[in-house]
Amino acid sequence: MSEENSKLEEKPAVEPVAAESNETEPSPKPGIPPIIGIGFLVVAILVIGLALKSRSNRRNAATQTEVPVLQANVEALRSDINRQRMSMGLSPLPGGSEPVEDISARITKDTTTLVALAGRYQEMLSEKGTELLAKDAELLRAQKAQKSLAAEASRLQSELQRALVTGSEADFLRKELETVKAQREALAEDLRGVRKQLAETGGQSSEEFAALQRQFDEAARARDFFEQRVKQLELELAKQRLFANSENELLPAAVELFRNLRDLENRPDSDLTTAYSGFGVNLGANVLHTLNFQTGSSNLTPEEEITLSRLVEDVPEGDLVLIVGYASKTGEVDANRLLSSDRATAAAQYFSTVKKPGQLVQAVYLGQTDRFSSRIPERNQLCEIWHIRKR
Repeated sequence: MSEENSKLEEKPAVEPVAAESNETEPSPKPGIPPIIGIGFLVVAILVIGLALKSRSNRRNAATQTEVPVLQANVEALRSDINRQRMSMGLSPLPGGSEPVEDISARITKDTTTLVALAGRYQEMLSEKGTELLAKDAELLRAQKAQKSLAAEASRLQSELQRALVTGSEADFLRKELETVKAQREALAEDLRGVRKQLAETGGQSSEEFAALQRQFDEAARARDFFEQRVKQLELELAKQRLFANSENELLPAAVELFRNLRDLENRPDSDLTTAYSGFGVNLGANVLHTLNFQTGSSNLTPEEEITLSRLVEDVPEGDLVLIVGYASKTGEVDANRLLSSDRATAAAQYFSTVKKPGQLVQAVYLGQTDRFSSRIPERNQLCEIWHIRKR
């Protein structure tokens, strides 16, 4: 009884009938076996691996095809660079593989070297250009100096020839003048004798008187002829002394004034005014008139010729008229020296044609100056006409 009771006690309680809930539990579906899932995964991995390997093989094949071409291009570039480096005195690039850092450092160094060389070459070109400009300027100055020297040599040669001719003519004229003076004195003595004879012919016949009269008339005509000839010779001699190329050729009365005028160059205006005021007191010299000339000209205008003709009346006989020529500092020194001489010569030549017989005239030049105006060059293109009184 007890065993049966215990067995009854061990049986589980009767579970409620499922129908009472009016619901039915779904039956589970059959799942994919794990081994099949792993197989699918392995197949997918193999397919992906094969695709990647195929793509890698294609890439390697293309790379293997392009590498020789790239290497050939690199070698060609290296050859060109080496030729350029050798032409510039640089060492060639080594062959083979080289780290990019080394190549970059070397290229940077070469670039710096090339920039320095280019700068140096530029400096050298600039220096050479400056030297060429200096040489050109020096050559131009030499050519100008050569032209000036040639012109000066030609002028001096002409003056030498003229001086030789003038000297011989002057000597001849002096000798002829002395001869004429001697003849005039002899004729004057004869004339005095004839007059004395005429005075003593009170009781002589008319024939003798007529002979003496004819002799007297001939002597008088000869005297007039020789006196005229003496005047002509004196004019010729005065003309020979008209042009003074230097201080040594000046008349004695003009030497001191010329020296003082020459020493006034590059002096202040106040010194110029003081000196001109003192010339009248110390040297008996004053400026009668100033002739102004156009640039590069030495010609006198009709008005200036009239002025020179009127100045003759202001100069007593025996006094000296000294005409001093100047030029401005524009242009060449030698050309200005010649121009100032031509201006003084032109004025002196005209004055000598209208002056009185006893008046003296001489021309001299002082070349270029700026004493009359340092700002306006045209005011220095002139001639000063000085009157030097006889002492």
